[in-house]
Amino acid sequence: MTAAAPRSVPHRRQRLEVRGTVQGVGFRPFVQRLATAMGLCGWVANSSGGAMIEVQGEAGAVQQFADNLQRQLPALASIDRVVQSDCAVLDQAGFEIRPSLDEGQPGVSIPHDLAPCADCLREFNDPHNRRYQYPFISCTACGPRWSLTRRLPFDRANTSFAEFPPCAGCAAEYADPADRRCHHQGISCPACGPQLRLIDGDGNLLASGVAALPSAAARLRAGEIVALKSIGGFQLLVDACNGAAVARLRQRKQRPAKPLAVMFADLDQLGTHCRADSAERAILISPQRPIVLLPGGQTLPEEMAPGLATLGAMLPPSALHQALLAECQVPLVATSGNASGEPLCYRNDDAMAKLAAIADCFLLHDLAISQPLDDSVVRVIGGQAVTLRAGRGLAPYLVPCQIDDEVGLIAVGGHQKNAVAVVTLQGILASPHIGNLDSTLAQQRLGETVARLKLFAPGRHIEWLSDSHPDYGSNLWLRDNGHSSTRVQHHVAHFFSALAEHQHRGPALGVCWDGAGLGSDGTLWGGEFFTWDGGSHVARVAHLRPFPLPGGEAAIREPRRQALGLLWAMGGGVPASLQAAFTDSEQRNLLLMLAKNINSPACTSVGRLIDAVAALLQVSYRNRFEADAAMQLEATATSALCTKEEWPFAIERLGDCRVIDWQPMIAALLAQLDSRPTAELAAIFHNTLAAIIAAVAADFPGLPVFLSGGVFQNKYLTEKVIARLTANGRTVLSHGRIPPNDGGLACGQLYHALHCSGNELCV
Repeated sequence: MTAAAPRSVPHRRQRLEVRGTVQGVGFRPFVQRLATAMGLCGWVANSSGGAMIEVQGEAGAVQQFADNLQRQLPALASIDRVVQSDCAVLDQAGFEIRPSLDEGQPGVSIPHDLAPCADCLREFNDPHNRRYQYPFISCTACGPRWSLTRRLPFDRANTSFAEFPPCAGCAAEYADPADRRCHHQGISCPACGPQLRLIDGDGNLLASGVAALPSAAARLRAGEIVALKSIGGFQLLVDACNGAAVARLRQRKQRPAKPLAVMFADLDQLGTHCRADSAERAILISPQRPIVLLPGGQTLPEEMAPGLATLGAMLPPSALHQALLAECQVPLVATSGNASGEPLCYRNDDAMAKLAAIADCFLLHDLAISQPLDDSVVRVIGGQAVTLRAGRGLAPYLVPCQIDDEVGLIAVGGHQKNAVAVVTLQGILASPHIGNLDSTLAQQRLGETVARLKLFAPGRHIEWLSDSHPDYGSNLWLRDNGHSSTRVQHHVAHFFSALAEHQHRGPALGVCWDGAGLGSDGTLWGGEFFTWDGGSHVARVAHLRPFPLPGGEAAIREPRRQALGLLWAMGGGVPASLQAAFTDSEQRNLLLMLAKNINSPACTSVGRLIDAVAALLQVSYRNRFEADAAMQLEATATSALCTKEEWPFAIERLGDCRVIDWQPMIAALLAQLDSRPTAELAAIFHNTLAAIIAAVAADFPGLPVFLSGGVFQNKYLTEKVIARLTANGRTVLSHGRIPPNDGGLACGQLYHALHCSGNELCV
């Protein structure tokens, strides 16, 4: 559409190539209104790389336009770069929005999937509005984006809405520069948009259209499990106040103990079950609507998060969720819709086949999901939002950094919590969470994600980066597809993911603590300290004293075995509290394995040390899920009265490396097992871990300290470490957008390749 504008004597015409988040956010209507108001003529169009603008008019106004463009952007838009160039003046009047230019290197130019804005919610709740209670209501300020995108540029024809031609009313709004839905690619209404239907496990229609949602709500109130096609994929829903229904969901999904997320209608309802401070409330009500780990939840059934002091809470991410919660009048469990060990379901037929044994019925719609997205998970640690799982609303995400070469680098990350990443002309682009790569289907999902991100890589030649463990699912996928890769040691990648988070390029000290990763000496690492000189040298400068894991992989699942290995390395006996965890034959066989070094690999892992202490304190003998014992031990420590007490430890020099001897600490713990409350002992143990970090850091004065690895998902420990180091005058930097767990490995692999390429780790 061409808006009328007064003719003026042209003095200058300029082209502006804009990169940033400028598609799907009302950017082009904004540009049209701005140019028209300034008396300029020209045009604006989307391009593969962002947006293209030509403006013409008096020279001063043309220059002022470029300044105003940056200062007056729509709320969701952001500009990373503008390239300006003069071009020939044309005989033209008015300013128009032109069809997209499908040219140039694709740029990261669309926003994330966002919850309904205030304007849409007002319409949604207004009985006189034509979008009253419409589950797919959205505008240029909100709604799904990435999950519906098939290709760029972000035009309706390139999204799932291509199958839904706008009605006359929507078409009029789309063409009106004054309407907030002007050029909104997802514009729709009840007359022309997607429709709901409720079906049973055999595919029989139970309800459709406006009747589907209240019918689904009635079934939830009756204790049934509903598989909901949400934004980015399926969720399994059940009444969170119905303990029997929650237990049935756990049994059917084969998820006996792992915490379940709960969705609340609003902050008032949430406040009756959880505690949230101002930072946590701000994240909960943000348009991204992630799951936020909060203290509390004890008012809900024990089946929600057995043995833990936190609950994953979220507010409705869409109008569909909003309406469903309003009908149910109770909070709902909202967990990922996938069979055990498989990736998230996001297609109707796939979900019907794989979730039929779990769900009683399916609330579906006919809007196709193009890009699967799990719900994001966030925890506030040290006053900062830390992403534990980057999904809907938060991913894909761009880590700006200086790119010296137009080399197509793709990193495939690790095995657990997998995400991949690619170097683009704008920086590192990280994918949404994919998940653990235990199954062939999960590795196929990795391949699909790589294919999408590969479109953003410059050049045709691709170089691959991966973890050093040859049997990780990411490396198996590379081999199956005929790709060779440069391997980056697991904990070095953790270190560089924290460096990437802060775009740091100088000397630094890294503390990389996690469960385990293959070390460059062939043993299992996980309690590592590194230095980087900012150039060619990365060195391992400290680590935990090794101890054996009797049974290898089995030991990782059983903290009782880890504790036995710890005690064997001390040369001491087995306390009665741990003897109770074994039968006589089990203990005898495991001690024989340790004595003869049969399947008892050595590890330096702090994660395994934490598990061992959880067993010694009788908090957990077996991990019901990944990090179960560590989470229970943190919950136990959190319940203790505030204490600053620490236990002794020793640091010995072994050449240029320091070895942290945990034996004095464990000896002190064993001496107090029967005389002090378990919570106090758990708290003192965490305090001692913080003291260990401070002691090693003291040997490297002046270096900023970077914390990375899955252990630093522990809020209690991480805040102790930050407090201890900052009190000593040290700069401490940790994670925010990039997960500290293995979900950040791909970013670290790429940042290492960009800034430390070709260098061997000095062990």
